[in-house]
Amino acid sequence: MIGWILLALLALLVLLACCLRMRVSAGYDERGGWVKLWVGPKGMSLYPKPAPGEKKPRKKKKPKAPAKQRETPTLGGALDLALDLLPEVKAAAGRFRRALRIDELYLHLVWGEPDPADAAIHYGRAWGAAEALVAFLRANFTVKRHQVQVDLDYQLERPRLTARASLSLTAAQLLAVALPLAWAALTTLWRHRKQSRAAAAPSAAHEGKGEENNGKESSCQ
Repeated sequence: MIGWILLALLALLVLLACCLRMRVSAGYDERGGWVKLWVGPKGMSLYPKPAPGEKKPRKKKKPKAPAKQRETPTLGGALDLALDLLPEVKAAAGRFRRALRIDELYLHLVWGEPDPADAAIHYGRAWGAAEALVAFLRANFTVKRHQVQVDLDYQLERPRLTARASLSLTAAQLLAVALPLAWAALTTLWRHRKQSRAAAAPSAAHEGKGEENNGKESSCQ
């Protein structure tokens, strides 16, 4: 009975972990840009990185033995592998696009320019670009809320931009995108290695026979 309870609790924890939403928020203003990663209620700054505290001096590590060089695929083999994986990559990109959600999009552009005629022309172009951007995002992603504003100020010498965006998806959605792609990559790589070994085996056997024939001395006098 206790075992079933523990199993149910474990399944509940896995379900809660899969429903956990991961969020990336980024912004830009006159002071600079910033990027933060949120996993549930906890967040961490990716840029700018927080100032490191005082670190204890690290002990000197012993030099490691040189690692064996691994066989790297040639350009032709890597290109064939990439072409075979291209359909799976396209499918994964489509699944990721449908899973990703834009929780917040804020864009405020104040166009500033001393010349009134040029400022009016650029102001109209800025509005057109902003509307095109919002239309593209709404057509390809799920946009929860957005606010776009373009103003004109003749007192400013250059444009001023304030932008903020927040993107999120659940852990289950991320796994649904990553696991099929990883499985397809492993199976394709295994198939390529198997084919290359099968192609190299006859040539190695032929070279071995040639060396044996050259090593025999002729019995004819």
